[in-house]
Amino acid sequence: MKKLLEIVILSLFVCSLGYAEPVTVKKTKWHHMDIKKHFEIITDNVRAGKSAQKFEIRHGECKKQDCKWGAHRTERHLKKLHYSSKKFKDPVYYSLSLYIPDEFGYDYVASKMSMFQSKMMGVDMPLWIVSTQGSGFQLRLGHYKRCEVSKFVKGTWNDFIIKANYSRERIKGEKYFELWWNGKQIDECTHYIPFVNSKHIKESKSHGWSSNRQQINMRYGIYKFRLGDYLTHINKNKPKNMKTMTQPSGQKNIIKPFKYKWENKIPTTVMLFDEIRFGKSYSDVDIKNNIPVD
Repeated sequence: MKKLLEIVILSLFVCSLGYAEPVTVKKTKWHHMDIKKHFEIITDNVRAGKSAQKFEIRHGECKKQDCKWGAHRTERHLKKLHYSSKKFKDPVYYSLSLYIPDEFGYDYVASKMSMFQSKMMGVDMPLWIVSTQGSGFQLRLGHYKRCEVSKFVKGTWNDFIIKANYSRERIKGEKYFELWWNGKQIDECTHYIPFVNSKHIKESKSHGWSSNRQQINMRYGIYKFRLGDYLTHINKNKPKNMKTMTQPSGQKNIIKPFKYKWENKIPTTVMLFDEIRFGKSYSDVDIKNNIPVD
């Protein structure tokens, strides 16, 4: 009888846990342009459980096209892919926690930095991206929406949950995107129409992705861009004979900004991530309903 009672209690405990997929390092991968030599698993500062993931990137560190365009990155990509569908399908929920170091600020993000985002294979612009300019969080939902999430308090963990419906069929009253920060829903970020459309599919196909169910990948970590603009802004004595290129938007980028000698450089940037999950509902991924991700 006692044994039976123990089994029942254990079953109730398991049922109470979320049905989220925990995202351990083994369930992620690097991009070919990622800087990975400083990445490590740490145990001295975690959101929950025994370990967290530490990302670090330094001045001059970049690979391939990033070096040319003045960008650098160190991000982990989920191996699990999600897809856009022409007909209405269920959304996916993502959750993660990130730690803001005490020294964090404008100079560390070099004007603007992505912390986590979702991209469709072959499409240049993220479907959605949560970024920072050094003092708070912002969301950009493609060309549709920009909203301020919050100013953050340094030296703390911040819990995020995102609902993303990648369907292209419009259903009246459906919320295609929602965002929660530390348990509070940010109403300004809620979006009521599809944010994936035929233009995304066309762009993806033009880069060789032929399926109508284009692969969508969530990634988290550090990604900074237009670093040449930042370096020219913080340096009074600028290198001579810098070469630039003009983007389709008309903006000019400094070509290979790290090859020049700058008196003021980009500070080393560090970010910590923990408790990363995805699932089918808010309760699935809520940190309060799950055992720690280690």
